[in-house]
Amino acid sequence: MDERPADSVRDRRILAMLPALALAVALGSCSVAPAQPARVPAPASAEPTSVTAAPSDEPTAGTVPQEPAAPDSTAKPPPDASCPGDECIEVAVAGDILLHPALWEQAKKDGKGQLDFEPLLGGIAPFLDEVDLSLCNLETPLAPKGGPYRGYPMFAVPQEIVPALKAVGYDGCTTASNHSMDGGAEGVIRTLDALKDAGLVSTGSYRSPVDAGKPLLTQAGGAKVSVIAGTYSLNGVAEDAPWRVDDIDEASLVARARTARAAGADIVLAAIHDGAEYTDRPTAGQRELYRALADSGEFDFIYSHHTHSVLPIEKRGSTWIVYGLGNSVAKHDTKTVLNREGITVNMQFVRTASGWEPGKLRWVPHLMAEDRARWCALPAPAGSQCTDTQGDAASLKRTTATVNAFGADRDGAGPWVPAAR
Repeated sequence: MDERPADSVRDRRILAMLPALALAVALGSCSVAPAQPARVPAPASAEPTSVTAAPSDEPTAGTVPQEPAAPDSTAKPPPDASCPGDECIEVAVAGDILLHPALWEQAKKDGKGQLDFEPLLGGIAPFLDEVDLSLCNLETPLAPKGGPYRGYPMFAVPQEIVPALKAVGYDGCTTASNHSMDGGAEGVIRTLDALKDAGLVSTGSYRSPVDAGKPLLTQAGGAKVSVIAGTYSLNGVAEDAPWRVDDIDEASLVARARTARAAGADIVLAAIHDGAEYTDRPTAGQRELYRALADSGEFDFIYSHHTHSVLPIEKRGSTWIVYGLGNSVAKHDTKTVLNREGITVNMQFVRTASGWEPGKLRWVPHLMAEDRARWCALPAPAGSQCTDTQGDAASLKRTTATVNAFGADRDGAGPWVPAAR
């Protein structure tokens, strides 16, 4: 993360409000890493923005030039208007990174013979630049360097995806999915090693029982954040050990959340891999489990992936539940627009006198372009449509209706538009 002064953070957040109003109109018409400072996108201009005039280098006639006053080290910075508490952090969560052969073929074209996944992922970078912690779900295990690679149903994908995830701004990934064991224990360990080497935190699958017993704690601003992950199945492959990949048993999830709290977590997230593919509603089992996790009081935010389609967002008490983020990037053989759509969520957490609590939720819809695989936020800028003007509008309308089907908009969920976009 780049280090920036506090004033630039405030300027960035104020500027971000203006485009967000425009996207709000558009949507309405449609129906874990080591401690790092927050990333802040560079301003559009090369010159810094300021709300006060810069002092002249020449003294005014009749005055005596004065030495600049020493800064007051005890002065507190002005409050951030976008933060309703003493401190706020933002956590971005994205759906499945699901590498099908068409995507590594695209990466080879983009790299002129070498595998370069950054162009595929690059559209998300302005969003991840704005948050304190950004998490993906790396669904497919990694192959040995250089291959051989495999697609569905037993994946082994290029390791070059990992440095690209780091380059666009991810801080870590969950690794519990129905494909976690596709490469056996060797595939699990190879994936974890590659993430660690790139400086990305991970949880959901493990090298050893000792690692499995330690909750992930990663610093984001002034908060220690823990992620409790799990998957509903392992693609018919038996684990070599019961601790290798986390499951979604309710008692296990709650117990692990309590362990994380005892270890010092201020904020606990649940990242669940579950649901029915290519649908726009959660299963009865999802609703029962996710609501039970919210009601347990052990989780501050619950989100899910696996369905390869967007599902609704719901507020349960003070806890937001994202039933399905859809894919982040994928290229299925199954021809349905649902598996090309997804959302990325920005979840704010607020520190008050009583501790950390959930704040506002924002989300951005996106679509995978077909002709040249790219992550594309919607609404797409003029001239860079992900499909075409009509297709983009239809996707935006469909995703918005799905996200708000359980009243997320009425409960305050809104659009996310980065200042740099």
